Amino acid sequence: RRVANEVQHGRELAHTMDARPPDRQRPIPPYHQMAEPLKNHFGPEIPRRIASMIRVVYPAFPAQSFVRTALDGYDELELTPRGWHIADALAAALPSDYPEAIQILLASVGPPIDADALEGMSSFLYLPHVFFVAKFGIDHFEESMAAQYELTKRFTAEFSIRAFIERSPEQTLARLAVWASDEDVHVRRLVSEGTRPRLPWAPVLRGFVAELRTARARTVG
Repeated sequence: RRVANEVQHGRELAHTMDARPPDRQRPIPPYHQMAEPLKNHFGPEIPRRIASMIRVVYPAFPAQSFVRTALDGYDELELTPRGWHIADALAAALPSDYPEAIQILLASVGPPIDADALEGMSSFLYLPHVFFVAKFGIDHFEESMAAQYELTKRFTAEFSIRAFIERSPEQTLARLAVWASDEDVHVRRLVSEGTRPRLPWAPVLRGFVAELRTARARTVG
């Protein structure tokens, strides 16, 4: 009887709501609100902050021209294109000698981040740094491995390491085999995530995918 009474009360309430004038009826809330674009968390303050950090360790850094270049066309870009765009601006502003440039860039970064602190968007400050390594450090294996070893403790180098797996697979995988037992959890995570054949926001490891297809074909055959 209690259930029946509650059902009847619900029907009467619904009837009352339907009988209200349109201007007095409660609006039906949407099922969900549109999520804020991730690029909004990677705004114009990012290149300005990077410039300030570099100036501390490299006073000759042309901060104003770097920021101007980095923000040219910035509004139209999504998150990862913004990271690549800032990386290109870094290449134009830092010394043309990559080993010198990457040493300056590494000297400017903050201390390693605790595991719990890597959640959220704050660590994306270093997205342009790993893109800089991937694009401009591909011919400098040792310097770039050292850079990614440090950067992955502050963000993640799982995007940049893939360029080296594609370019120098045996040499890179040998290094990752050593890092797989590293004491730092972020370095070990780089090994597992960076070697996934497919990774969101990252290029496919074509060699790995080809090997998987060959292995499957042999199994089926």
